Amino acid sequence: MPKRIRIVLALILILLPLNLLLPTEKSLACSCMIPENAQVAKKEAAAVFTGTVREIKEFKVSRNEAYFAATLVVDESWKGVNEPEVVVYTGWSSCQFDFEKSGRYLLYPYDHDGRYEVTNCGRSGEISQENVRTVADLEELGAGTKFEAPPQTEEADEGTGKAIRWVGIFAALLLLAAVFGLWQRRKRNKKA
Repeated sequence: MPKRIRIVLALILILLPLNLLLPTEKSLACSCMIPENAQVAKKEAAAVFTGTVREIKEFKVSRNEAYFAATLVVDESWKGVNEPEVVVYTGWSSCQFDFEKSGRYLLYPYDHDGRYEVTNCGRSGEISQENVRTVADLEELGAGTKFEAPPQTEEADEGTGKAIRWVGIFAALLLLAAVFGLWQRRKRNKKA
């Protein structure tokens, strides 16, 4: 094994355990009090509705506080939602609710500083045949107020994001080629 490779491997083995010594953010386990049924959850929630995720954005409020904001197209509402679209927030924590784009959810958000927030504690969940609790909750809730889907808008920044990704990949490949070229040049110069 060449000497350079041994040096690089030794450095990696030395630096890797240093990660354990660095300070980490304080983490708290998620403590849940799940309501016993849909009616109790409805009473405790600021809103109750079903919707499909159209868009997910992330943003930071401060150094220690960050959120995902999911914009949902509302299908049906039982409480608190009177518009065909709503934004629901979830904080970056052990209690974070995991939204997926185009996922359909039954949500019981609470009010936090004038905005709807949801955590993975509670009865909120993805609507699917495998998720027995949401199917049972929908039956228990009965018929709600139905909404027409708002017109679809083109997402201009999605194409821009793809272009930026390709530029980044191209730049990384160029950098890798340059490093490889310098390495080959040094190797040839040492032999001469």
